[in-house]
Amino acid sequence: MLANYGFFLIFLCFICSVYGFLSAILAAFWRHKRLYVSSKLALTVTCVSVVAAAALMVYAFYQRDYSVAYVYKNSSNDLPALFTLTAFWSSLEGSHTLWTSFLAIVGTLAVWTSSKDNEHIMPYVSASFQAVLAWMFYLAITHSDPFVANLPAPPNGRGMNELLQNFYMAIHPPLLFAGYTLLGVPFAYAIAALCYGDITEGWLKTTRRWTLAAFCFLTAGITLGGRWAYVELGWAGYWAWDPVENSSFMPWLLATALLHSLLVQEKLGHLKRLTIVLGIGAFFMSYVGTFLTRSGVVSSVHSFAESPIGPNYLYYLAGMVLISSGIYAFRAPSILPSDTEKVWGVSKESALVLTQFLLLSFAAIIFIGTMFPIVSEAVTGQRISVQAPYFNMFAPWIGLGVILGIAVGNLMRFQTDKMPHGKKIILGAIVFAIPVTMFLIYMGDVMATKKTSSLIAQLIGLYLASWAIGCLIGDLYFKMGDLKFNFSLFFDRNLAYFGGWVAHIGMMIAIIGFLGNYRGMEERVTVKAGENFSFFGYRFEFGAEGIQLKQVENATHYEAHLKIFREKDNVMIEDAHPAQSRYPTKDQIFNEIAITGNIWHDIYVVLVDFDKATGKRVTFQVNINPTVRFVWGAVMLMVLGGLIALFDKYRGNRSRDVVAGAWEVNP
Repeated sequence: MLANYGFFLIFLCFICSVYGFLSAILAAFWRHKRLYVSSKLALTVTCVSVVAAAALMVYAFYQRDYSVAYVYKNSSNDLPALFTLTAFWSSLEGSHTLWTSFLAIVGTLAVWTSSKDNEHIMPYVSASFQAVLAWMFYLAITHSDPFVANLPAPPNGRGMNELLQNFYMAIHPPLLFAGYTLLGVPFAYAIAALCYGDITEGWLKTTRRWTLAAFCFLTAGITLGGRWAYVELGWAGYWAWDPVENSSFMPWLLATALLHSLLVQEKLGHLKRLTIVLGIGAFFMSYVGTFLTRSGVVSSVHSFAESPIGPNYLYYLAGMVLISSGIYAFRAPSILPSDTEKVWGVSKESALVLTQFLLLSFAAIIFIGTMFPIVSEAVTGQRISVQAPYFNMFAPWIGLGVILGIAVGNLMRFQTDKMPHGKKIILGAIVFAIPVTMFLIYMGDVMATKKTSSLIAQLIGLYLASWAIGCLIGDLYFKMGDLKFNFSLFFDRNLAYFGGWVAHIGMMIAIIGFLGNYRGMEERVTVKAGENFSFFGYRFEFGAEGIQLKQVENATHYEAHLKIFREKDNVMIEDAHPAQSRYPTKDQIFNEIAITGNIWHDIYVVLVDFDKATGKRVTFQVNINPTVRFVWGAVMLMVLGGLIALFDKYRGNRSRDVVAGAWEVNP
C-alpha cells in the first residue's frame, strides 16, 4: 500500500512538472502573468509531493517495511537508527529521489524569492527548472522507481553497504547533492538571460549568491567524501583521482571560475557570455558525474552497478548540450556588450581572467583523463587506463599558477596597472615567508623526505604559499588602513572582499597541507602479544591480551589494543584500538582505522591481519601522514569565506535596475 502511495506521488510530480514547464514557456511568449503564477504553483505542488514521497521512503525504512524492494535491498533489522536514515540515499533509486527532492526545493525557493529586478526573466527560469525536473521524474518512473513492491515481504533485509555505514556518509551525499542542485539556479538564470537577451545587475546579484551557496556546499561535500575515504578505506589517503571523485571536482572548478567571471562582470560589465557558458557548464558537469556514478562505465568504490538509468543520463546530457548550444547560438548575439570599451592589460580583471583560464584548463585536463578510458573502450574495444600520475603531472603547475594569481591578483586594482602599496607588500611578504617556511620545514619534518625532487618541490611550494599568505595579509592591512582601521565601516563595505580573503587564505593553507603527500611514510610490522615496535619517534605496544572481540552496534569488532608512546619523553599519547569488523549481513572483513597524532601529522594505524586461532600475533600497517589536518582546517576556512561573502549587503544593494513592463501584455 505504501509503495502505491509513493509511486502516485512521483507520477503526480511528473505531471505537474510537465504542466509547469509548458505553462512557463507560454507565459514567457505571451507575457501572461497569471499563467506564470500557475507555473509557480505547479512547481510548488511538485516540491510538496516529492518531499512527501521522500518522507514516505524514510518512514518505510524506519518501519522495516520490506514490502518495498528498495528498503529490502538496503536495510536490515540490525541497522542502527542513523544508518537507517542514510540507507535512504545509499543506493541508486534513493539517491536519485534525494537529488530530485533537493532540485524541486531549490527551484521552488528560486521562483518564490526572486526580486522585481528579475521579474522579466522568471518564466524562463521556471521553465528551465521544470524541464530538468520532468526528466528526473520520468527517470524515477521508468528506470529508478524507489517504490517497487517486494511481495510477500521477507522478515529481514539484505542490509546496507557496509562501507557506507560511516558518519561522514550521513553528511557527504546530501551536501554534494545540495551543491549540484544549487548550481541549477545559475543554469536556469543563464538560459533565461539568453532567452531574454541581456543581463542586468539584479541577475548578477542573484546568480552570484546562489553560486556562492553552491560553492560552499560543494567544497564541504567533496572534502567530507575525502574524509570518508580517509577513515574508512584503510589506504591512508583522501584523494586518488578516482573517476567519481573527479566528476564532483569538475563542477567545483567551473563554479569557482563562474564566481571570478561574475566579479569581472559586476565591476566592468565584461565577460557576459563567458558567465552564461560557465553557468550552464557547471550544472552540466554535475550530471556528467551522475552519469559516471550510475552508468557502471567506471570502476569505483563510489559508483553503483550497471543500470539502465546510465544510458538515459547520456541521452539527457546530449540533449542538454544540443538545446543549450542551440539557444546560445541563436540568442548569444543579442546579449548586449558592455557600455565601455576594454583594452585588456595588466590589471585585476586580467588576473581574474588568468585565474579562470587555470581553473578551466584544470577542469579540461581532468575531464580528458576521466573520460579517455571510456571513449577508448567505445572506439577500440580496449580500455586504456589513466592513473594518478597523469593528473599529478599537471596539478603542481596549476597550483603554482593559482598561488601567483591569488598573491599578485589581490594586490591589483580594476582598470589600472597600478598596485597601491604593491611593492611594499610584495617585498614584505618575501621577508615574511622566510621564517614561516623555516618553521613549517622544522615542525613538519620536511627534511625527512627521501626523494630529492619531492624535497625541492615541497621547499618551493611551502615558500610560495607562505609568500602568498604574506601578500594577502599585507593587502588586508593596507585596505583597513585606508579606512583608518574603522572595522565597522570596513566590514560594512568590504564583506565580500573579506570573504574572498578568508577563502584564499584557506586555499593557501590547503596547498601547504597537500604538499605533505610528498613525504608520507609507512611501515608494516608483525608482532606478538605484549611486544612493541618503534617508528618515526613513537613506540607502539601491542597489548598482552591479544585480539579481543567487541560488539559495536551491528558490527563485531576484532580489536587490537595498541598503546602509542612518544619516545623522547615516554608519554602515552593514545590508547588506540585498530580493528577488523564483520557485519551480520555479509561474510566479509572491513577495516576500522585508528587515527591519532597532532596538527603536524596523523598516525594512521590499520590492523592488516591477525592469527585467527589465537589472536596473539598481528600485522599492523602504520602510516605517518604529514599536514593532513591542514587540509581539513583549510576547507573550513574556504567554506567560512564563502558564507561571509554570501551575506555581503553593500554589493547587493548596488543593484538598481528594474525592468518595467514585464507583464505589459496580459496581466
